[in-house]
Amino acid sequence: MLSEREDAVVKLSEERSVGEVALVTSLMLNSRTAIYQLFRWIAILSIIFMFLSLMTGVIVRYILSTDMGWVAEIPNLFFPWLTMSAIVAAAVRNEHIGINLIVDQLPAPVRHSVSLATNALAAIAFGTMAYYGLDVIEIAGSQRLPITHVAMSWAYWSVVVGFTALAIVALINIGLLLADCQTYSASGKLHGGEAL
Repeated sequence: MLSEREDAVVKLSEERSVGEVALVTSLMLNSRTAIYQLFRWIAILSIIFMFLSLMTGVIVRYILSTDMGWVAEIPNLFFPWLTMSAIVAAAVRNEHIGINLIVDQLPAPVRHSVSLATNALAAIAFGTMAYYGLDVIEIAGSQRLPITHVAMSWAYWSVVVGFTALAIVALINIGLLLADCQTYSASGKLHGGEAL
């Protein structure tokens, strides 16, 4: 039997360990929320810029009977950012299309292992795509849009940034699974994730 003092030391050690895990888990959950908010706002701003530029083009064309060529180039610059931002935001909230029929029937430890493996493969795949996206940026860096003269690499940076964020989200998911976070279910969804 442990003495009262030894028992108190063991309890204190357990509480400290739980507190450290809770702190790390909280940091990971806050990081996911920050990534979601960042990419949500990038998507919103992309939509606003595209809408305003196209609306300006329509108004100028029909009221002043002239054409503003740069208006057609704005969607080329912002649509890739809108697309990648939506992909990242959906990944953070685990809202991508998935078929969980078989996985949901597995025992909890196997579901846990499948989630770990899936997120590990996703982190590797997305990290690799982000790395090779840098080659595309290098090639496209010399290409410029004809009217605004903005480098096409601006649009391709969305791919690198988006895939990097997806790899980070997958790594955070792995951390949450390894920490056996209580708010993280076996399917990989955050309880109350709608509140993000």
